[in-house]
Amino acid sequence: MKLWNVGALVLVGILTGCAPPELEALPAGPEAALDSQSQALSYPNGSSRTVVSRRVVYKNASGGYQAAAGFEQFRAAGASDGTLHTIRIAQVEAPSVREAIVFMTAGQKISSSGHSSGVTGQSSNWDASCDGVSCANVVLDGRSLAMKLHALGWFPPGRTHLSVVNDNNFDHLFDSDTKQRIVNGFVHWLQAQVRPETRSIYLAGSSRGGCLVMRIAQALRANTALDGINVYVSSLDGVCRNSQGELGTFDTKVNNPVRPWGTFYGAWATNLSAQFPRRDRLHMYQVVGGQEVAPATGIRAFSGYAGATPPSTGSHLDWGWYKQTWVKWQHKEIGNPYTDPSTSEQPLAVSETIDAQLTWLDGLL
Repeated sequence: MKLWNVGALVLVGILTGCAPPELEALPAGPEAALDSQSQALSYPNGSSRTVVSRRVVYKNASGGYQAAAGFEQFRAAGASDGTLHTIRIAQVEAPSVREAIVFMTAGQKISSSGHSSGVTGQSSNWDASCDGVSCANVVLDGRSLAMKLHALGWFPPGRTHLSVVNDNNFDHLFDSDTKQRIVNGFVHWLQAQVRPETRSIYLAGSSRGGCLVMRIAQALRANTALDGINVYVSSLDGVCRNSQGELGTFDTKVNNPVRPWGTFYGAWATNLSAQFPRRDRLHMYQVVGGQEVAPATGIRAFSGYAGATPPSTGSHLDWGWYKQTWVKWQHKEIGNPYTDPSTSEQPLAVSETIDAQLTWLDGLL
């Protein structure tokens, strides 16, 4: 197979979560058992919303690139116009008074078609109406994390800035410098949304979006000007590139203790305490499965660990500021539990992913 095709397969797998079973030997014994965890609550669906998703850099009538009004921070951060042209953000609610900022992102997208997301609520053909400037009529499913949270009203209605990133173009294969410039663009844009009355920032993402929100949180928590703001982060099988040390990941795999029989699901270890030395008002939750996104690529989610060295097999974690639970679901099922698991399994998958994140957030708010 040509190298380009291999890369395309890897990236499509990351973005859409479409990954075949891992091509590894059977484990030596049955899956490990964990102590039972508190059951996630069920939360009602919200209403579907139709939004316009704008490119942060668009093409003008002459075909030249231009920074979109309100998104100038992305271009100023230095990523190429071609890279930024792919990033599309819908500002669902943008009131002048902003007690809270809510930011949701889907995973990476690389194929010519879109992909569905249980975080943002976008369908697989969300980008069908896109042109060089924006994407009209993007529907956000009421079952999504974004629309459920909006309906619950936990962050002040009419005083919360809500944005949904349909395509973050946070490509797994980009070099570290390009990734950092993309992160800086998002960070600077989010910081520009902060107002004197802002007290909470909530970030959520799946797959590469999960890695992105963790990295954004690093920068926000390092900014002492935001010390009075609570930062909440939801990651669903967040994927960071271990070969680059992204988010401190390295080549030690922590095995998933509830992995399906015949698989080697696991996640790349990272010392998250070292990654987040300033943890006041910081709250993070990673739901992790750790299925290899495409066979023999080493592309997996991350796992925090405690102690001097990572354990060979993980366990549920709750350090107060960081929580992590392991699930049996495939990468794509974690990213969209409403469509990818079998019909009979969908309620449990939703409970252990989307609703588990809401249960966690509910307990904090």
